[in-house]
Amino acid sequence: MSNFLTPVAIWFGRQDATRENSHLVVTVDKWMNRISGGRVPLLRVAGLPTLTLHVPGRKTGELRDTPLLCASWRNGLVIVGSNWGGEKAPAWVYNLRAAGDGEVSISVYGARLVVAVREVPEAERASAWDAAVKVWPNYEIYATRTTRQLPIFHLTPRL
Repeated sequence: MSNFLTPVAIWFGRQDATRENSHLVVTVDKWMNRISGGRVPLLRVAGLPTLTLHVPGRKTGELRDTPLLCASWRNGLVIVGSNWGGEKAPAWVYNLRAAGDGEVSISVYGARLVVAVREVPEAERASAWDAAVKVWPNYEIYATRTTRQLPIFHLTPRL
């Protein structure tokens, strides 16, 4: 699914200036996602697999929508809470953990699906990490920027 913009996006994603201005990237991504009805998030333009995560906020209960990179893994998708290698995990990680077995959904190409979520345990982490890094090699760089272990979540269709 990659295209000629994929290497440009990967190069751009590893720059310190991108991390320092990540709020701009997130703003543009959310805007593109909103005006396209979830069909064209920023990174999909670059040929990267993406989804929009819909999870209630842990404090407000309001639904939060977050466009994220994803990778196929074990009959589902994995997402990584990298926050560009920042010392704190992104807010959506805390919201997912707080949601427990609550209703979490994703949108891919505008189609919405309720998913079961589990944080990938240490015993399975290497395999899930490899799948994620194959899609976004910058995760390796982000992991060196922080002392925390980047959380990985496995999303599967809820039956």
